[in-house]
Amino acid sequence: MELQSLIYLFVGVSFTIYFGLALWTRATSTKDFYIAKNTFHPIFGGASIAVDFISAVTFISLSGAFLSYGYGSIAYIIGLIGGFVLLSTLIIPYLHKAQFLSIPSFFEKRYYSKSIKVISIFIVVLISFIYISAQLKGVGIIFSRIFQLDLTTGLLLGMCITLIYAFIGGMRNMAYAQIAQYIIILFAFMTPAIFLTIQFTTTFLPQLAIFSKTSFALSNTVQEGTHLLLAFEQVLDDLGFIPNSDLNLLNTVLITMSLILGVACLPHIIIKFFSNPTVKSARKSAFWALVFISVIYTSMLSIFAISTLNIVENTNNIEYEAFINDEIKTQDNKINSGKWLTIWQNIGLVKFEDNNQNGIIDLKSGENNFGELNINPDAIALLNTEIANLPNWIIALVLAGALAATLSTITGLILLIKTTISYELLEQSLKINKINKVLLSKLIIIIIIVLATLFYIPNFTILQTVAVAFTICAATIFPTLFLGIFYKKTNKQGAIFGILTGLIFTLIYSIIYLYMNENFIFNIRVEGIGFLGAIFNFIVTIIVSKFTSKPPKDIDEFVDFIRLT
Repeated sequence: MELQSLIYLFVGVSFTIYFGLALWTRATSTKDFYIAKNTFHPIFGGASIAVDFISAVTFISLSGAFLSYGYGSIAYIIGLIGGFVLLSTLIIPYLHKAQFLSIPSFFEKRYYSKSIKVISIFIVVLISFIYISAQLKGVGIIFSRIFQLDLTTGLLLGMCITLIYAFIGGMRNMAYAQIAQYIIILFAFMTPAIFLTIQFTTTFLPQLAIFSKTSFALSNTVQEGTHLLLAFEQVLDDLGFIPNSDLNLLNTVLITMSLILGVACLPHIIIKFFSNPTVKSARKSAFWALVFISVIYTSMLSIFAISTLNIVENTNNIEYEAFINDEIKTQDNKINSGKWLTIWQNIGLVKFEDNNQNGIIDLKSGENNFGELNINPDAIALLNTEIANLPNWIIALVLAGALAATLSTITGLILLIKTTISYELLEQSLKINKINKVLLSKLIIIIIIVLATLFYIPNFTILQTVAVAFTICAATIFPTLFLGIFYKKTNKQGAIFGILTGLIFTLIYSIIYLYMNENFIFNIRVEGIGFLGAIFNFIVTIIVSKFTSKPPKDIDEFVDFIRLT
């Protein structure tokens, strides 16, 4: 079957599966929006959590992180995994014991204040908004490739479909759908990774490829049997690519720590753990989620190297016109198809610039990341299979998996916003009646999605955009949550002043950095500023709490209760 028909088939079947599951298990109450029925085995719960964690960031953007940061991209892998470990061991057991389904509700109880609840609602919505905007960009890229549209049209189409899917129901239906989604995502991510590993190295496991040797000579300078890392370094040197990037040690550490703290308190991940009836089962779900996530993340370093070798092997020093017209043969006399280049140029994520006007794709000539070939980092993961001329069914499978990863996370985020606004703010805080609450919350969701579609951070990838959400989360929610559990002397005055300090500092820095092109305070990148915001939050909270009234006795008893896990 030809490629386009297979793409429609795979994407259609996968989408129908989890769309049907969502309809079949539609939520029927407010509680269903927050939690799944307490009947999930920890393995299934872990799969559901892993899906929301993977998202477009892991499936689409992380593979291209090396183009943005070079070896500094390891900060993202450590930060994301480290944050999840911290979340599952340091935060979840205590929140589960407290039996509060959301961070704003926990803050209201712990800090005996509606003011901090409203502040935290704003922060949760802001974080989710930025997160959604990044996921929508991923949906736009996927739909652009599926239907061969320009990126703007693909983004608008993805927005409409996402809105329809998001309004079906709550977390209970998503939990069922996400089990199917993880299976799709796992096969879609690992299948091409295995094929590429076999094609370029002497092993078949992507997780071990980084320690293996190349299976053939490459780029006229790399001999067969060269260790993959050495081959990678040699190819980068040939291209003139500087893998150390502009991330100095300070930025690398700060980005890592900001991601760890931000991931450790992600609201849309935290609520997924309440599908477990006990703290013990929540820990088991966290363990299985970490296993499912690690299967993908442990292969990422190998994918960095193999992706680069793949591009060099199949595009360097090739005649452009013959390439896009499928007139180029590989060493084993198969067609090296270049139709992908035309498709992705029309989308707008790949561009060929013939600087020397010789009609040859020269990866050493020019100022782009691959010489005359400028490839957007967000396109690498979806491009790999087409560049390597893998079977059509694998190319279609990758698109289906990418769609599953993006839609799952984006709908979970939309539902988080909807329930936070509808239940936490309109129903409990503002006392708006049920009918008006539903209408108003849906209107707010539509506005948020439209604005998220239009939201744009110049020159930032999906991964970098999500990192901005993480850094705000790290500066605001994490210190307040951590101190609320482990420091009994924290009172409402300290918590309010602390969380506002972290929020205001991080937002001001982010706006100046992103939209005024200024990076002050030792040239710290915006993705790492959240760690400094967290430190300021900690300091202000503790100082203000020390010089104001102590928390009531019942709050001391509440903290003692949740810490007895």
